[in-house]
Amino acid sequence: VPQGVIPFKSGVIFTQRARVEAPVSTILPTGSSSDLLLVLSLCSHRINDAFLFAVKSKKKKLQLGVQFVPGKIIVYVGHKRSVYFDYNVHDGRWHNMAINIRGQTVTLLTSCGKRRVHADLHFKKDEALDPHGSFLFGKINHHAVQFEGAICQFDIYPSAKAAHHYCKYLKKQCRQADPYRPNLPPLIPLLPRDPSASPSIPPRMEPSRQGLKNLTTAAPSL
Repeated sequence: VPQGVIPFKSGVIFTQRARVEAPVSTILPTGSSSDLLLVLSLCSHRINDAFLFAVKSKKKKLQLGVQFVPGKIIVYVGHKRSVYFDYNVHDGRWHNMAINIRGQTVTLLTSCGKRRVHADLHFKKDEALDPHGSFLFGKINHHAVQFEGAICQFDIYPSAKAAHHYCKYLKKQCRQADPYRPNLPPLIPLLPRDPSASPSIPPRMEPSRQGLKNLTTAAPSL
């Protein structure tokens, strides 16, 4: 298990100290298109603006990535090219979802495909991922903020055919993830409860983050 990653019954927990990187060629077949399906089961433990993962070319250009900011999911399909969905991952709950990237359309699927939200790219994306590039999990680069949370499932399918039936691909333990939630200290909510409040990141959010307990301090009790 890599440093900063804590195993538990239904998956792993990523802490601030996690460092997970691999060549793209070890994650996806050589010449893979950026058309693919992500099947995710996760629970965020800290409110921040971290990337769940990033695929970068040999020249360090972002080719693919998913970022979680308060109130939104941003999907990057090229350097400085992205679409976003109004969806809050940072609510302390488990989220099972699929992100389907196909052609010039990105679709977020929840509730086992019953809820679908489409976003058009309005530009031509890169056809293939650089096999000599790198895959980083939990951040966009080594100096960026780290995604902190529990991961039950993170699957990448080169074919997007299974998008509308993604729950068939969910692991059994991920459908029952809540009973297996590790005994972690409660997090202090940073977002206002007012529905009319803006979901954007407050400009002075960093000092507020210090109020959260570092998950690494909870590691010995797991």
